[in-house]
Amino acid sequence: MWITRQISPNFRQEYTIDTKILDARSSEHILEIFKSIDFDQIAIIDEYYIMLRKYLYIESELYAHLPACSHPNPKNALILGGFNLEIAFELLKHQELYVDFVQSDEKILDSLISFLPNFSSLGVNPRFKRFSRAIDLDVKKYDLVICLHQPDKHEIDGIQRILSKEGILIFFTKHPLLEFDGFKESILEAGQFFDIVMPFFAPLSVLTDRGFVFASKKYHPLADMLLQKVDMLENLKYYNADIHQSAFALSNTLMHKLKGILKN
Repeated sequence: MWITRQISPNFRQEYTIDTKILDARSSEHILEIFKSIDFDQIAIIDEYYIMLRKYLYIESELYAHLPACSHPNPKNALILGGFNLEIAFELLKHQELYVDFVQSDEKILDSLISFLPNFSSLGVNPRFKRFSRAIDLDVKKYDLVICLHQPDKHEIDGIQRILSKEGILIFFTKHPLLEFDGFKESILEAGQFFDIVMPFFAPLSVLTDRGFVFASKKYHPLADMLLQKVDMLENLKYYNADIHQSAFALSNTLMHKLKGILKN
């Protein structure tokens, strides 16, 4: 059997699957999970957003540790707009960090309990809290915000207002090799609110149609990388100091296209 994921009007992906493991539906989202020989399990939300269980650790570790190891003393982190709780699990490896996770669709999130390896352990961690709405969050400033969708200009503005004076925002955007105009627009919009705006990439990110943006009010992801913090992290499959640095490497073609746009 095959499943098809439409990326754009002119591009789609097809995956060979064995069986459908789960079909969960709510008023907000549709979640389908399939068994896959190559990827263990594939979760697709709303027939578009995709998570590959076999390689989930790559983006989870990179999203969590890249900003946390660029900020010398983050206390509060917020994850918005997605379902990947593994990012929260990785953030909690930083012992003084508290993590809030906002997702209004609790039915779909809870349906991922078998798909996300560390789902259950998060529920008993005193430094982790789930919220259905952003309005329910405690009034405080966040040092790290990770947005698991592509925010528009107004959302970026709202997020930067809840960041601390030295805060860092990480967010999804389009992959530049697939939809460059959308990718470029995200860089330009973030640049209106942040002093440092740099794209980065994970292996296989082209499969999930995701580029990533590091937007910071003060700390630079390369100049301020804290090697001691990186070296203290344990039980990682992907992230290390070399990965941290190489994630920001751009091809000559992209550097030329983004000349005068990046803030680095």
